[in-house]
Amino acid sequence: MSIEAVIAANRFGLGARPGEVARIAGDPKAWLKAQLAPERELPAPLAALPSTVDDMSAFFKWLRTIADKARANGMDPYDLKPSTGAMMGDGNKGLSIEGDYIRTFVPRYAAAVKARFDTAVATDRPFFERLVHFWLNHFVVSGAKPGAIAMPPAFERDVIRSNITGRFADMLLASTKHPAMLFYLDNFRSIGPNSKVGLDPSLRAPRKREDFAMPEKPGLNENLAREILELQTLGVRSGYTQADVTSFARILTGWTIARPPRVPGYKLLLEGRLNGKGLFEFDDEEHEPGPQTLMGRVYAQAGVDQGEAVLRDLAAHPATAHFIATKLARHFIADDPPPAVVEHLAKTFLATDGDLKAVCAALVDSDAAFAPAPRKFKTPEDYVISAARALPGYRPDPGTLLRAYQSMGQQPYNPPGPNGWPDIEAEWLGADAVWKRFEWANQTADALASATMNPGALAEDILGPQLGKSTAQAIARAQSPAQGLTLLLASPEFQRR
Repeated sequence: MSIEAVIAANRFGLGARPGEVARIAGDPKAWLKAQLAPERELPAPLAALPSTVDDMSAFFKWLRTIADKARANGMDPYDLKPSTGAMMGDGNKGLSIEGDYIRTFVPRYAAAVKARFDTAVATDRPFFERLVHFWLNHFVVSGAKPGAIAMPPAFERDVIRSNITGRFADMLLASTKHPAMLFYLDNFRSIGPNSKVGLDPSLRAPRKREDFAMPEKPGLNENLAREILELQTLGVRSGYTQADVTSFARILTGWTIARPPRVPGYKLLLEGRLNGKGLFEFDDEEHEPGPQTLMGRVYAQAGVDQGEAVLRDLAAHPATAHFIATKLARHFIADDPPPAVVEHLAKTFLATDGDLKAVCAALVDSDAAFAPAPRKFKTPEDYVISAARALPGYRPDPGTLLRAYQSMGQQPYNPPGPNGWPDIEAEWLGADAVWKRFEWANQTADALASATMNPGALAEDILGPQLGKSTAQAIARAQSPAQGLTLLLASPEFQRR
């Protein structure tokens, strides 16, 4: 059996399905490169999810509902304190704000996670899907921020999936302009101190009292500027200063979200503005006027052109090339990636103007990427998806899937911060985390194993030469198919890629 085919399916892909290694054995690298093509249409599970407009407005519609319920019960919405479990009448029973939030958003979140899972399990382009997961963990919009709870699926669809095989600059621009990113990192709140609105706040569009998201006093917000420099482009210790962060934040003022009353709600629908690109708006009255200096370069462009020029320069910067190359090599090769591979990927990035297809093809052609010994420990999401691909009978309902992810410490779409989920073994290999995996493996094996199942044959099929002799012997000596399957799912070989 071809070791390269095993590596292609398990390290670059999302885990081998029965028979897959044999099917791609003729030319595994060509199989991977063929997946570096634009997506023609959304996978059905993702296409069935709510629209971008619905995702962007869901939380604020809920806030208005809460406000209406409070008023109906003689309460001031501004006096409600979710942390104290304030009770509101709901027929003959009380309902806490927390309870209403959970009842409203958990089913929606679970449906999105299940759609992502179903897509990953069923795809014939697992390398493409792994890149979706990689880039969504680079350009992070997290539902852990309550107001963003419904936003990550739309961001994944509008920004990540449509730019994976294009230029990094285009993905960066799409990310920075997407309403989910503008909201998550608070740029829609950011007002230039010397802009028309900054000098005269009365010029702002009138706001309703229940529009909790908008600040009473306008001011500069540096969150988006800082995270673009630190986490999305140059990386830490790459030469920028706090003054550069502030200057960049001024440049990004006015980058906001199209919304009523500035843009009538009916226009958003009539004009077909159902994705993130259509929901971006540049507000010149909130934009800080005049030239700005960033990392020694003066940007004197007017309006939105100023920010776009900065983003393109950041995308083409050598530090960005090295940062992206390092993250890709770390994800696909090892926690401490080979410097020679990082250097080669960075040079490819710069030579091709950030062509992500070319960079990924260079990664596939790297000898280090096909080193026989697996050196990456699967994250919980990787682990569950790879098991489901190996076991076609594993089709959990949304609640079961969420409980599995939560027990192992990773909730898709909800990383704890803008730096995303960690991509090194030490963060996932704790004793409790490994025990949770074993418990899940045991429960899953008990539910799926049958008298006719041959776990040893399955192990050979999906792991091939990477299956160790001791693991193979343990599976062969198992007292039942369920025990053998547990040993396979809990084995070091299966938990690595």
